[in-house]
Amino acid sequence: MSYETITYEKFPSGFAKITLNRPDKMNAVSKQMTAELSEVLKQAREEESLKCLVVTGEGGRAFCTGGDLKDLHGDLNASEAFQVLYPMKEVLYQLASFPVPTVAVLNGQARGGGCEIATACDFRFVVRNASFGFVQGKLGITPGWGGGALLYEKIRPEFAFQWLVEAEMYSSKRVAEIGWAHRLIESEELESLEQLLSGFLDKSIEQMKVWKRQYDKKLSMLAMSPVMDEEVRACAQLWESEEHKQAVNRFMNRRS
Repeated sequence: MSYETITYEKFPSGFAKITLNRPDKMNAVSKQMTAELSEVLKQAREEESLKCLVVTGEGGRAFCTGGDLKDLHGDLNASEAFQVLYPMKEVLYQLASFPVPTVAVLNGQARGGGCEIATACDFRFVVRNASFGFVQGKLGITPGWGGGALLYEKIRPEFAFQWLVEAEMYSSKRVAEIGWAHRLIESEELESLEQLLSGFLDKSIEQMKVWKRQYDKKLSMLAMSPVMDEEVRACAQLWESEEHKQAVNRFMNRRS
């Protein structure tokens, strides 16, 4: 199957790669990308020879900068916002509950929903010269795809709480310090994913599935879906707030 906003490649060494492919838009997530991500994750889940799955971004500027404001604009009411946000929550849950380990290879900056996608992955390898932030708090909302709920499970809760509340961009050094980034890499290493993933690819498929089942059990993944749903609903309610509308208008005015 061919895709327009993403690419999907499978490698003989035992991994597949999903690339967010809208570099001219900093790989922002559109409705079309959401649908394609859902479809490709179903496709990848059926692959029997995968030891791990990589998610990365096209280009050198950004992994992903969150939702495309053409689809996620400030004029949506709470019900409309929920309808647009919820499909990406399902994508994140597909990622988080994928049957083998998932690795976000952050080739550039990640903001807002981009950090949510990365958090849904089991591991995060980040380039040293980039910054990362759950910046939704500066837009009058909260994370809207369930990634904030996942963040509390992936790093120490007090670190997650501070990052969400302050909504600051963190350096690669800082995200490594708080445990969000598992490895800091140089941009040149992006050219050799097999070498980067060598610690995964020298294991058997059966081993990887056992470890992933253990990890899912530790995270209580079955119980996480309704918690993520609650976050989507909370964000949708905030979508109508004046704070959010003003923040979106300020952002759009800076771009015009």
